[in-house]
Amino acid sequence: MISIAVLRIKTIQAKKHSLHSSKKDKAEVNWREVMREQSFETQNINIEKTYGGQESSSIIHYETFDNLALFYGRKSLVHFHDRFYQVHYLTEGSIALQLDAHEYRLYAPCFFITPPSIPHGFYTDLDTHGHVLTIPQEFVWQLLESLKRDINYFYPMCIELSPQEEAQQIFKFEYLFNLLAGEYRQHTDEKQTALRLSAKLILLEIYRLSKSNEKKYSPRNNELYLFNQFNFLIEDNFKNNWRINDYLDRLCISESKLNAICQHFSATSPKRLIIERQIQEAKRKLLFTQHSIYQIAYDLGFKDPAYFSRFFQKETQLSPKAFRDQDHISSNPS
Repeated sequence: MISIAVLRIKTIQAKKHSLHSSKKDKAEVNWREVMREQSFETQNINIEKTYGGQESSSIIHYETFDNLALFYGRKSLVHFHDRFYQVHYLTEGSIALQLDAHEYRLYAPCFFITPPSIPHGFYTDLDTHGHVLTIPQEFVWQLLESLKRDINYFYPMCIELSPQEEAQQIFKFEYLFNLLAGEYRQHTDEKQTALRLSAKLILLEIYRLSKSNEKKYSPRNNELYLFNQFNFLIEDNFKNNWRINDYLDRLCISESKLNAICQHFSATSPKRLIIERQIQEAKRKLLFTQHSIYQIAYDLGFKDPAYFSRFFQKETQLSPKAFRDQDHISSNPS
């Protein structure tokens, strides 16, 4: 059975519920319509294609809930995001939410977290507003590692906050998300650093709330657990030139099984996931450090810089030098 926690749900004033009663009935009817429209195949919404840009897979993304609703609609069929966490924080309105195998009805202020590959869908009315934070999984894992927590600590959860009893917590979240929104509109070299710091503070506040309930999420099936473990092993070893067999030995599964799991949750192969992580890190180092190409190749576990350059060009259609020069040109137009 799935264990998804709704943490510290407070009893909101009866007046608030009466004000929402007609909207609630309408939303629940609409939610049934959403579920009837759901196809059997849960869609993986590609974050890189949604936001675009060569570094979209490695940076913090922010958008208002309204803007994403304009793009995707307020009736979101069940979907998931491979290799990304999402935090939805609603400041006004309500949401009918399906989080994995469970359904919830939440009123603002509230938020919910969806870890990588966890199916979720929702319906909201036009008066629902808020923020959406999208974070690469390795960023979250690094934070959890610093807190000495397992990578599955941020399990699927939804938290409804009481304005009467948790006013200070609500003030913190609204301040941090408004700070994040302001930084996202900036166009400075420090933008990503500021976004990472803001995102880390938001995650820390969520962590503090979740500490009051130590009940852990158990993935619905062993395959999702293995997929998450494989991604975690990639994060730990992509610089060590691990071969597929090294991952298979650690996971104690066959190559065909791992390939089937990766195809199911990310529509790509295990080898492709490893290559994408190597290319992602190479791009970061080319864009955000002054390291030589030789040093970057060495840092990524390539003993031959020439082989690294061929590998990079095959994957990006640009040599490492051309990739770095292209970014400098676009950052400093004449």
